[in-house]
Formats: sequence, C-alpha cells, structure tokens
Amino acid sequence: MSKKISYNLASHALLVKSGNDFFEKAYEIIRRSKHKIHLQTYIFSDDETGLEAVKHLSEAVKRGVQVYLLIDAFGSHELKSKTIQTIKNHGIQFRKYSPLLSGYHIRFGRRLHHKILIADEKEALIGGINFDNNYHLKGKDSPWLDYAVFVSGNVCHEITSMCERLWSGKGYFSRKKKTDSGHNKHEDKQHTIKVKLQQNDWLYRKRGISTSLIKSIREAESSVIIVASYFLPGSRMRNALKNASKRNVKVKIILPGLSDVKLVKNAMSYWYAWLLRNNIELYEWNKTILHGKLMVVDNDWSSIGSYNINHLSHFSSIETNLEVKDKFFCRKVKDELEEVMSKCNSITSVENKKRAKPLEMLLWWTSFKVVRFLFLLQFKILSKE
Repeated sequence: MSKKISYNLASHALLVKSGNDFFEKAYEIIRRSKHKIHLQTYIFSDDETGLEAVKHLSEAVKRGVQVYLLIDAFGSHELKSKTIQTIKNHGIQFRKYSPLLSGYHIRFGRRLHHKILIADEKEALIGGINFDNNYHLKGKDSPWLDYAVFVSGNVCHEITSMCERLWSGKGYFSRKKKTDSGHNKHEDKQHTIKVKLQQNDWLYRKRGISTSLIKSIREAESSVIIVASYFLPGSRMRNALKNASKRNVKVKIILPGLSDVKLVKNAMSYWYAWLLRNNIELYEWNKTILHGKLMVVDNDWSSIGSYNINHLSHFSSIETNLEVKDKFFCRKVKDELEEVMSKCNSITSVENKKRAKPLEMLLWWTSFKVVRFLFLLQFKILSKE
C-alpha cells in the first residue's frame, strides 16, 4: 500500500508562462508586498530584466518592506560587482549561495537551482524562470519557453519558512511554521486546491520531487505529459515510463529541438530510439530554447518547478517543485501543453532513423558517456564538501 500524501491548501493556483506573463505577475506581487519579500534564484543578471527587478525591489524597500535576495554564486557569476553594490545601496539584503571560493576550497558541488519569489507569506511564484533577458524578451523575439506556478494561501507559510532557513544558513528544511502575517484564514476555507511543496536536496537526504514524479507515473491511469529541457532519465524513471506505456497509458514528452547546452542535447538524442521503441511519443519544440520542467498526470495532478529529470538535479542541486492536485488547474495545464505540442515537430521512429547516421549515433553515444562522467565527477566532489 502506497503512503498517503499529505497535501496543504492553496487559495489560488495559476499556471504562469515565461515572458510578460511571468514578470508582470512577479512585479504585481512585489508591489502588493507590505512586510517581507524573499527572492531566491539560480541566475540573476544585470541586464534589463535584472535591473528592472532591482528597481521594483528597491521601491518595496522604500515602503518599509524587508527584501532578501539570494542568488547562486555559480549561476549568477556574471553579475557585476557594481550591480551588487547598487543592490546593497538600495537597502536590499543580498547574499550569494555557496561562493566558488570558500576558505581554501573551490566549490563546484551543491548549487541553489530553485527559483522562488514569496511575499508576506501570502503569495508566491515557484518555477524554472530566472531573472534574465532570455526569459523576458520583447518585440519580435520570443522568450525561452518555461513555466512557473502562482499560489496564495496556507502553503505560503511553508514556502517562507523554507526560504528563511536557507537564507540564514541553518539548513534547507524545517518544520512547518505557524504564522499569520495578515493571512486571510477565511479565504482558505472557501477553497480546496490541494498543493504540496516538494524538494530535492541530496545533502539532506531529501528526494521528494524525484520520488513523487516516479510514483505518479507508476500510478497513472490514462496519460502522462512531460516537459523536459535536459532529459537524461535514470533507470527508475525509464522503468516507470516503460511500464506505464505497457499499461496503455499515453506518454508524451516535449523536448528541446534547440538547446543552450549542445552537449546535453546530443546526450538526450541517445535515448530517442529507446523511448520510441516503448511507444512513448516525442515532440521537439523548435521555436525558442525550451527550459521548462513540468509534468501532468491523468487529469488531476501536476508538478512544476526547477527540477530537471537528470542526475544533476537528483544528486547535486537544491530543487523545489510545487505539486498541484486539482482538476481545473490540470485542465489548464493540459490545454497549454496541447497547444505547445501542436507547434512542435513530432519525432517518429522513421524520422529518428533518418537522423541516426553512423557519425550522429557516435556523437550521441559519446555525448551521453561524457555527460554521465561529468555527473559522477560532480557527485564525488559534492560528497567531499
């Protein structure tokens, strides 16, 4: 018998897409804030998008809001010292997570990969979208395809507690914190959207996201749709997908036709033939870079966040996803993904065989072996830190 999942409640849940959709929602949250903001992200750039975020955060500080900005030292290594000083001068409390130079060590292991904005323990955005121009292009250009989920309600207490623990350096996880902060308790009683905060953090033996994704695939009855930007599944995930397909569950995976990491893109291609042999439908998004991390199962469960289906997210990075168990929300997610798939190239076995020339197959195999070696190397480095 499977363990019963304990869900929290959200007053509202909304799928948010990269581009204006995400950043307008983020700045709305910041403008409405009255007490405290946590922004934690892998990449924070000093391009137009990053500087616009600094402007909104600094305006919040002027209203008396406490603002905490935590960025990953490796992911945001291009952030200039001048911009960092500007951030601090505006009264924004700033910190880098796991600086590359720490004491006498060079640190390459555990990274802060999640992307979270939370205000007043009332409203939050969780997803895979960084504060960088690639996710907020305007005019003729389109942003990288990525997603987040906006939530309000009781779950925001847990999100805040998690962010505060990580900011303080006291660890990543804590027990749920009971606070009020102006939260409307009556509102929660009127809604029944079930949500669950899930994290992966190997150092703290937390595998909530990866375990939940596999469990949901194993229990799927009709359909599984996955958006995966760096899809290199381990054996447990591959077995779950294979067995789901054998049960006549329709499995569809949306993968990048274009990628910002060519080596990983080639390594992903190594698995295409296996996936197609197991009657898994493959779709490549070629309009822009695909950076999303999203799964929807049947018609009532979804998971959205920063977790990539590969060993780097599983063993190295700090990742956060939000599960939503709600038929209306999942219907919206499926509608969005059906629209995306209609604009994708469908990869069939025939087309994949045309691509699989001897030199291409050698490239895919070599790329897969190199990526696998790099994952193992980073895991060993992390184990020693």
